[in-house]
Amino acid sequence: MLGTIALPGVAVALWQRFTDAAWARPGLDAAAPERLPRLRQTLRPQDAAAAIRGACDAAALADCDHRRALIDHVADLTQHAARPMGALLVTLRVEVTDGQSCPKWHLDAVRARLLCTLRGAGTQFGPASGPAQVDRIQQMPTGTAALFRGRNWGAEPTGILHRSPPAIPGQTRLLVVVDPVDEAASC
Repeated sequence: MLGTIALPGVAVALWQRFTDAAWARPGLDAAAPERLPRLRQTLRPQDAAAAIRGACDAAALADCDHRRALIDHVADLTQHAARPMGALLVTLRVEVTDGQSCPKWHLDAVRARLLCTLRGAGTQFGPASGPAQVDRIQQMPTGTAALFRGRNWGAEPTGILHRSPPAIPGQTRLLVVVDPVDEAASC
């Protein structure tokens, strides 16, 4: 699972939590983009459910099974991302986009970053074949979470780059991003 990110030589840990990708997707896919929650907040991992619930309220996402599944899933992802890094605080982002927000192959300037697309095309990743270049592109299935090592992980190079998938006309993407907050920076 995501804890394997701490093992030597592991640059990305993938977690395909649901074998049935329809856990909440019919409702999420049917929701109008303006009804999808948006959030950027630094919080304790155990406070993620309340934060995403507030974002759902602000977006007027109806209280139903898919909303409750979304809240539970984002809260669970947040806690699972924080655990292997021992993060007391995280920055939780829930982004809605219809474009390609990060088109370049890159490493993030964080210790590690969790990415999970809940609606739309999943994040693309692959082994670096040169500066900001990947030759063997892989794409995460929708609903799969990945914890990527970033530039601030430490001395061990990562070798895996990622980017947002190319935009698909008429398709809105819902992305969950969890970053650990450096304890020194949180004071």
